[in-house]
Amino acid sequence: MRPLLLFLLLLALVAAAWLGGWRPPDHYNPWAPLDLRAEPDMFLRFKLARLGDNPAMCHAALRDAGAVFTPLADRQEAGGCGWTDAVRLSSIGEARLASPAMVTCPLAASLVLFQRRVVQPEAEAAFGSPVRTIDHVGSYACRNVYHRDQAPLSRHAKADAIDVTGWRLANGRRLSVEKDWTSRDGSVFLRGVQRDGCRYFGAFLGPDYNAAHRTHFHLQGGGFGACR
Repeated sequence: MRPLLLFLLLLALVAAAWLGGWRPPDHYNPWAPLDLRAEPDMFLRFKLARLGDNPAMCHAALRDAGAVFTPLADRQEAGGCGWTDAVRLSSIGEARLASPAMVTCPLAASLVLFQRRVVQPEAEAAFGSPVRTIDHVGSYACRNVYHRDQAPLSRHAKADAIDVTGWRLANGRRLSVEKDWTSRDGSVFLRGVQRDGCRYFGAFLGPDYNAAHRTHFHLQGGGFGACR
């Protein structure tokens, strides 16, 4: 009986504090807006998911992080294709996309975290040079998985995936998933990028997954944390 009374008392104190305007620090508060500039906390996936329900909050997070983007009107196409809360992403801080990519806003937020927390630090550590260009072969495409008639709809058909083929550094070096996956220093960088970047995406698939991914990393917003 006593533990129950103590719990109820604690609950009442927390409720009173909350009504009085108290809030826990953002990194202990799952409902705090996601700050893409801050160290990710234990609620990262939950906060990323919340961005999908609040376009204004998602756009604010991208702007505060220095991303350059244009919001896009929602669109539904035949066969279930289309997008909701998508943006045309042009650059992430000092790194620009080789061509603007249309992605869901939460996926854009994941790309910002990935670029800031993984790609740039590992490029500086491995090659002493920051990334200036992100190479990719597209994001939105109205198609099924592997273009097969009987396969489920691809996440590309929802603008919730992008295929990154590599990065170009400020010192002129070009890193290619296809060419450097097995090279000496390039392989260490690329495998480290995949290992450390998995936490920011619903799926992160690369050359070791299957032959269809030998040339790129498939970075996906929705999914179950697959990293292969």
